[in-house]
Amino acid sequence: MKTFIQSIALIAIFSLISTFSFAQNKYSVTVVVKGIQLRQGKVYASITNDANSFPRGGGIKSSIAEVTQEGEVILKFESILEGKYAIVMYQDLNDNKQLDMNGEMPAEPFGFSNVTMLMGPPSFEQCAFDLNENKTIAIGLMAF
Repeated sequence: MKTFIQSIALIAIFSLISTFSFAQNKYSVTVVVKGIQLRQGKVYASITNDANSFPRGGGIKSSIAEVTQEGEVILKFESILEGKYAIVMYQDLNDNKQLDMNGEMPAEPFGFSNVTMLMGPPSFEQCAFDLNENKTIAIGLMAF
């Protein structure tokens, strides 16, 4: 009987601990894409919390939206844990599912969260935002 009670107590303690350690808030990020010059192709975006692989890394979630002839292009990231994140995106004009380059410069429109002008590749810190509630952010596409 004593062993049974100890087992029940351990299970209850483990359940309580795991509930507190894994219960983290999750939020959504809605991105409104601005600055679309050519109404064609798709916009690909990735959200990441990995400063070391930004902006070339894969990210933790991706989103794709068709560019239509009218209206805003909206991308959504759902169930993202609270934390610090950055978003990178590009408009795929020729449907090859990659950002085309012209030497070291992007040949297709691209954008980053919190960045409206570039003087070289931005850092994670320049693009980062704190996610502690559901957010809607605007990101403008740039082209060279």
